[in-house]
Amino acid sequence: MKIRDKLARLLTIDRSPHIVALSSAIGMIIGFSPYVGFHTVLAIAFSYFLNLPIYPLILGAYITNPITLIFIYAFCYKVGLILTDTNVDMVLDWTKLNWDIMLHNVKQVLWPFFVGCHIVGVFAAIITYFAVYFIIKRYRGAVVG
Repeated sequence: MKIRDKLARLLTIDRSPHIVALSSAIGMIIGFSPYVGFHTVLAIAFSYFLNLPIYPLILGAYITNPITLIFIYAFCYKVGLILTDTNVDMVLDWTKLNWDIMLHNVKQVLWPFFVGCHIVGVFAAIITYFAVYFIIKRYRGAVVG
């Protein structure tokens, strides 16, 4: 299925523009979240519990795919480093590596990563909400009028 077909399907969902845009925005938050492997499960759960259309949720959740994952998460990590003002001083001496040092290294990397993913996800969701909302309003107005 081509990207044009996917977007056309998004425009023709039989729900209000607000609901489709909200579903798309939540999908983007899920897509940028650091919970790799759970994006589909989260999208299905949000669809079920909030009675949202699944298609926009899945489209947003799959923004991180094998092609984009490295670029998106590297950007999110960089944003997290800036926002948390973290100076990473990892110990990589393999001869002295133990659980305490590994945990110290993981904590230094995960905190900025999690912060960056969530902040970038929220900004992407806001942009997505307004873009999808206005595109649907314009498309439906053009089709009806």
